[in-house]
Amino acid sequence: MRDLAITIFTILTLILFTERSAVSQDTAGAEVTWDQVKPVFQKRCFACHRGEQSRGGLDLSTVGGIKAGSTSGAAVVSGKPEESMIYTLPAHLEDPQMPPNGAKLPQRELDLIFGWIHGGLSERVTAATAPSSKPIRPAMNRPRPRIAAPATAKTEIASLPMAEVQAALMDISATKTLVTTARPLKHVVTAVATSPTASLVAVAGHREVMIYQWTDQSLVTTVPFSPGDVFTLRFSRDGNILLVGGGIGGTSGKAAGFDVATGSTLFEVGSESDVVLAADLSPNGRFVALGGPSRTVRVFDTISGDKVAEMKKHTDWVLSLAFSNDGLLLASGDRFGSLQIWEADSGNPFHTLRGHSGAIHGLVWSADSNTVMSVSEDATVREWDLHQGRQLRLLREEIGGLLATDATAAGSFIVGGRGGKLAVWQKPDHRLREISMDDEVTDLAITQDGTHVIAADVTGNVRLFNLESGIEAGQFVLP
Repeated sequence: MRDLAITIFTILTLILFTERSAVSQDTAGAEVTWDQVKPVFQKRCFACHRGEQSRGGLDLSTVGGIKAGSTSGAAVVSGKPEESMIYTLPAHLEDPQMPPNGAKLPQRELDLIFGWIHGGLSERVTAATAPSSKPIRPAMNRPRPRIAAPATAKTEIASLPMAEVQAALMDISATKTLVTTARPLKHVVTAVATSPTASLVAVAGHREVMIYQWTDQSLVTTVPFSPGDVFTLRFSRDGNILLVGGGIGGTSGKAAGFDVATGSTLFEVGSESDVVLAADLSPNGRFVALGGPSRTVRVFDTISGDKVAEMKKHTDWVLSLAFSNDGLLLASGDRFGSLQIWEADSGNPFHTLRGHSGAIHGLVWSADSNTVMSVSEDATVREWDLHQGRQLRLLREEIGGLLATDATAAGSFIVGGRGGKLAVWQKPDHRLREISMDDEVTDLAITQDGTHVIAADVTGNVRLFNLESGIEAGQFVLP
């Protein structure tokens, strides 16, 4: 049996190797067209180089935009990939290397860009040879382990009776996916939110939101979100509306409000060119602010659906948004570490607050709206005086980059980080305890009575902890 298992493994390895080689040869020998290379730009570049707000004036979403070049000059020379910066920069052949602070693109993607330029920038659509154009969703998937073929693979296979080889291949065809992939992960939970008036918690799912009773972790209902994957959740101040934001990466984004009691859709706003990563409802429920990779904050009227304000000072993805409790101001944080404060009704700039050197993933206003707290991937918590536009307090954390935060009405707050831990703080500067999760914390929310916290991590675990003791009080079972 052991020999047969080794044989199956060996055959499978060679099959995968052969398939991969065949694909590479097909790509090298065929004309590369725009519909083949566009998904590469969509996945790797559209966040910064798409539409009228493209960085450096370079729009990679259309052939015309690519040919038009950037503010620095030509982006492509037809027939000459080695002289085209849309190839040389992602291939790390010259500076500035793209994507910024990222690894070189996979060789197969670089080969597509190279072949497209070398072939003359073909705009012809070849449906028979083009790969799937299904939008790439920004999910946090883990890489699959590679399988290396044993050096004696060919010899071992050649020595087997053909009947055994055929039987092994039939077994492989039935279990190929199971054998070649890593242990399946649970759905990555990108957002959680708790009702301020009831014992309800909303958990982001795939194109839906699950609503639970946190007291016994029972599933109450699910709310479908047809625009796409869910990336942000927020309850209204009165607990009657659940705000859901998300969409399809590189393609579209929306925010929708649902009646918590009935699950019916109350409004749907935004027509974004990418996913909604951050959203919030004004205290009176009349306005919705949303933001994402477009680097623009837009405010919509929930009754008419009309856009009432648009703010464009951010230079990177907007990751966090929060209206002040008096409804007068709106705070927004981006991936570059910029914190902007706006007048909520007009969208006029109020303050630009500088200090963070990493992405801002969470914002919490004080009850009186005089201060706002921001947490960042630079592992700091900063509190800001909104009257004077200056920093009041700086706290440094030890749990890695901070990815989520929430606070109690009494002023205590919790942060979650890349180190897979939660840190519980009591103002002004007293750190109470740490709570361990299984992996990086993606989001967290404190219950309406301030006694517990619900936290999610990248492995799909959603757990309930008692804040006073730090002891786990339950887990939520996802469908």
